[in-house]
Amino acid sequence: MKTYGILCFVLALFMILTPLLSLDYSSFSLSNVKSTFQKENDSKDEEKLLDEKSDSVKIKSAASGNVATASTKEYIIGCVAAEMPATYSTEALKAQAVCAYTNLVRLKKNPDSSLSGADISDDPGRHQGYYDIETQKEKWGDKYDEYRAKTEEAVNDVLGKTIVFNGEPIVAAYCAISPGRTESAENIWGGKIEYLVSVTSPGDKLSPDCIKEISLSADEVREYTKNDPEIVLGDDQSGWITDIVYTDSGSGVVKSLKVGGKSFTGNSFRALFSLRSPAFTLEQKDGAFFFKTYGYGHSVGMSQYGADYMAKQGSTYEEILAHYYPNTEII
Repeated sequence: MKTYGILCFVLALFMILTPLLSLDYSSFSLSNVKSTFQKENDSKDEEKLLDEKSDSVKIKSAASGNVATASTKEYIIGCVAAEMPATYSTEALKAQAVCAYTNLVRLKKNPDSSLSGADISDDPGRHQGYYDIETQKEKWGDKYDEYRAKTEEAVNDVLGKTIVFNGEPIVAAYCAISPGRTESAENIWGGKIEYLVSVTSPGDKLSPDCIKEISLSADEVREYTKNDPEIVLGDDQSGWITDIVYTDSGSGVVKSLKVGGKSFTGNSFRALFSLRSPAFTLEQKDGAFFFKTYGYGHSVGMSQYGADYMAKQGSTYEEILAHYYPNTEII
């Protein structure tokens, strides 16, 4: 198995997007990638046996610090409920369920000592979200019975399916909406992962939430940057945000830029200013900064809106996952 040590130094930069108008179903974290790729496992059968014998998941609450236990099935249902709208097509929900299970398998194989014995955190900025039954009822309201049955049916159809690359469970990253093309892990996080590459996702451009505009005053820019002593904002505002370079994938994602002389990646800039996406354009006029963002989330891996679009066009969950995670297989 390959070692992805190059990712270690970028983990601290991984974004946590502050929700703007709706929940960001996109913030699965790569924080455990280092430990995942430090270990070898020569037996796929051993991996499957581990999961079959351990039909429970210990979930650490990011809010309270408490650890709850759920069956594997109930955990995956709760994860899909937290991470993808129940209004999406069943095949898209299945794809999301396989991603959730894959991430769980990977993390269970490589325990995180900071979780105090838990398998996974319900913090979507660290691992992936999870809603227990009570939270599902609160979220879905009078649609609970319908959405619960729909989600449970999707999970039942794929429970135990794992996406693997070279026999190992993948980092099944996903975002809410891509800019119309996903971006590579290398361009976003700085380390190459063979299956997290840029692929087309044209359905995303049809989303009413794909393009958003936001303006920041000069005072707001100063407020966002005031705690970083390396950022020096002079009297000339035209020199505050400069040297914008885009990736060569055609996604519209910003690869690098400078703020007050300090270099940032597009993704770290996005986190600094709480933008919806690292794909954006910038116009400065009348003393303000006008951003137009494309997509929602980091743009790596499966686009959830794109998955729903593919499902509506007749694609199966296998075809969706094969498209967004090329050169992988489902076992």
